Amino acid sequence: MAGRISVSERLGADAFNSDKTSHLRLVSDDLCRSCPRKPCITVCPAQVYEWEPGQNKLLIHYENCLETGACRVACQELGNKSLVWAYPGAGHGVQYRLG
Repeated sequence: MAGRISVSERLGADAFNSDKTSHLRLVSDDLCRSCPRKPCITVCPAQVYEWEPGQNKLLIHYENCLETGACRVACQELGNKSLVWAYPGAGHGVQYRLG
Protein backbone atom coordinates (compact mmCIF):
# COMPACT_ATOMS: atom_id res chain seq x y z
CA MET A 1 0.00 0.00 0.00
CA ALA A 2 1.36 3.40 -0.96
CA GLY A 3 2.08 5.93 1.78
CA ARG A 4 -0.46 8.52 2.71
CA ILE A 5 -0.09 12.01 1.31
CA SER A 6 0.40 14.63 4.01
CA VAL A 7 -1.76 17.71 4.27
CA SER A 8 1.23 19.87 3.30
CA GLU A 9 1.76 17.82 0.14
CA ARG A 10 -1.94 18.05 -0.73
CA LEU A 11 -1.99 21.81 -0.26
CA GLY A 12 1.24 22.13 -2.24
CA ALA A 13 -0.47 20.53 -5.23
CA ASP A 14 -3.28 23.11 -5.24
CA ALA A 15 -3.24 25.88 -7.81
CA PHE A 16 -4.15 29.50 -7.16
CA ASN A 17 -5.38 31.96 -9.74
CA SER A 18 -5.49 35.21 -7.81
CA ASP A 19 -7.66 38.08 -8.88
CA LYS A 20 -6.18 41.58 -8.93
CA THR A 21 -8.63 42.68 -6.26
CA SER A 22 -9.34 41.01 -2.95
CA HIS A 23 -12.52 39.07 -2.30
CA LEU A 24 -12.00 39.79 1.40
CA ARG A 25 -12.51 43.23 2.93
CA LEU A 26 -13.19 44.90 6.23
CA VAL A 27 -16.23 46.94 7.13
CA SER A 28 -14.01 49.00 9.39
CA ASP A 29 -10.37 48.99 10.51
CA ASP A 30 -11.59 50.34 13.85
CA LEU A 31 -13.77 47.25 14.41
CA CYS A 32 -10.71 45.04 13.86
CA ARG A 33 -8.54 47.12 16.17
CA SER A 34 -11.11 46.85 18.95
CA CYS A 35 -11.69 43.09 18.45
CA PRO A 36 -10.30 41.39 21.57
CA ARG A 37 -9.94 37.87 20.12
CA LYS A 38 -9.10 38.47 16.46
CA PRO A 39 -10.40 34.96 15.65
CA CYS A 40 -9.84 35.27 11.89
CA ILE A 41 -6.10 34.97 12.53
CA THR A 42 -6.32 31.75 14.50
CA VAL A 43 -8.93 29.86 12.45
CA CYS A 44 -7.54 30.45 8.97
CA PRO A 45 -5.57 27.37 7.86
CA ALA A 46 -3.72 29.36 5.18
CA GLN A 47 -2.55 32.23 7.39
CA VAL A 48 -4.34 34.78 5.22
CA TYR A 49 -4.65 37.20 8.15
CA GLU A 50 -1.74 38.80 9.95
CA TRP A 51 -1.90 41.41 12.67
CA GLU A 52 0.70 44.11 12.16
CA PRO A 53 1.18 45.61 15.62
CA GLY A 54 3.51 48.42 14.50
CA GLN A 55 0.78 49.77 12.24
CA ASN A 56 -2.07 48.45 14.41
CA LYS A 57 -3.92 46.94 11.46
CA LEU A 58 -4.95 43.64 9.95
CA LEU A 59 -3.10 42.60 6.81
CA ILE A 60 -5.05 40.38 4.43
CA HIS A 61 -3.06 38.09 2.10
CA TYR A 62 -6.11 37.16 0.01
CA GLU A 63 -4.07 35.40 -2.67
CA ASN A 64 -3.42 32.52 -0.21
CA CYS A 65 -7.11 31.95 0.60
CA LEU A 66 -8.34 28.33 0.59
CA GLU A 67 -11.97 29.55 0.58
CA THR A 68 -13.04 27.51 3.61
CA GLY A 69 -15.11 30.38 5.03
CA ALA A 70 -13.79 29.68 8.54
CA CYS A 71 -12.70 33.29 8.96
CA ARG A 72 -16.15 34.58 8.05
CA VAL A 73 -17.86 32.39 10.65
CA ALA A 74 -15.26 33.18 13.31
CA CYS A 75 -15.52 36.93 12.76
CA GLN A 76 -19.32 36.89 12.80
CA GLU A 77 -19.66 34.59 15.82
CA LEU A 78 -16.60 35.44 17.94
CA GLY A 79 -15.31 38.71 16.57
CA ASN A 80 -16.56 42.22 15.86
CA LYS A 81 -18.31 41.36 12.57
CA SER A 82 -15.94 43.43 10.44
CA LEU A 83 -14.94 40.87 7.80
CA VAL A 84 -16.84 40.75 4.52
CA TRP A 85 -16.13 37.49 2.71
CA ALA A 86 -17.15 36.50 -0.80
CA TYR A 87 -15.97 33.90 -3.28
CA PRO A 88 -13.38 35.19 -5.76
CA GLY A 89 -14.66 36.23 -9.17
CA ALA A 90 -15.26 33.69 -11.91
CA GLY A 91 -12.11 31.82 -12.90
CA HIS A 92 -10.19 32.97 -9.82
CA GLY A 93 -9.35 31.41 -6.48
CA VAL A 94 -8.06 28.03 -5.39
CA GLN A 95 -8.19 24.88 -7.52
CA TYR A 96 -7.92 21.74 -5.41
CA ARG A 97 -5.89 19.05 -7.13
CA LEU A 98 -5.91 16.16 -4.64
CA GLY A 99 -9.37 16.33 -3.10
